[in-house]
Amino acid sequence: MKNPEPVFIDYKIQDNYPSGSTVTYLNGYLYIMGDDASEILVLNDSLEETDRIKLFDDNPNQRIPKNLKADIEASALINFNERKSILFFGSGSLIPHRDSAFLFNPDDNKIEKINYSKFYDQLRRHFSQLNIESAASIGEELILGIRANASSPDNFLVVATSDDLLPVYKRRIYIHIPVKNTGISGMDYDSQQDILYMTFSSENTSNAFDDGEIGESYLAIIDDAKAQLQSDKIHISALTKLSDLSSEFKNQKIEGVCLLKEHSQLLLVADDDKGNTGLFRLGF
Repeated sequence: MKNPEPVFIDYKIQDNYPSGSTVTYLNGYLYIMGDDASEILVLNDSLEETDRIKLFDDNPNQRIPKNLKADIEASALINFNERKSILFFGSGSLIPHRDSAFLFNPDDNKIEKINYSKFYDQLRRHFSQLNIESAASIGEELILGIRANASSPDNFLVVATSDDLLPVYKRRIYIHIPVKNTGISGMDYDSQQDILYMTFSSENTSNAFDDGEIGESYLAIIDDAKAQLQSDKIHISALTKLSDLSSEFKNQKIEGVCLLKEHSQLLLVADDDKGNTGLFRLGF
């Protein structure tokens, strides 16, 4: 392992923002999306709210109904038209509501909705229960995390082309995690150290649609990530049960992770299934 053990720094609840599910860091700002929220939440380095950007026309004070929400659970930083943009992904767990992606340009706050049905149908040929929960852009490839559940107990990474906004499936990689009944929930890549960070959480559910009782959450570190991504199985270099770092992680389902500015800290985003968003900082 290239890094020392993670250390808990602090925790806060984000006021009046539901169900934080994914987070991306860009140019000093954190962009957070909740799976049933109607706005993108923007925070600065001090975790202070600076903006909310409307993504859907729903009432910002209400959660989007479960059977209608886009279920955005993953996001990745991409290069598009020579600019850094963020691509948000619907989970694909319910056709057609969750088969879209959303391209967000932080320079002008413009958002473009993209129909990903063709790409997601490619994925459904390989996964009986599609549930995209994490994403990262690594080199010329897009990496997506497909979450396990009780009836589909294995977690996978999908490798796809990323040279345009309509990816094409290439292959899948099995994730070997030594804890049963856990599903991938977040991912970010450190290109400086070639480390892939993943989060996993346990939840008592038998399918890709329903929520379940919240269990433990974990942080996984994958060293030599680019080399491992060339194989058909990912081996975790280090795994930390987050409640061992702080009791604040109890009853919190970690949904997303991103590197912060100095690459010596991580921000974890949590959903408690009650409409609240938790923010956790870890150091090394």
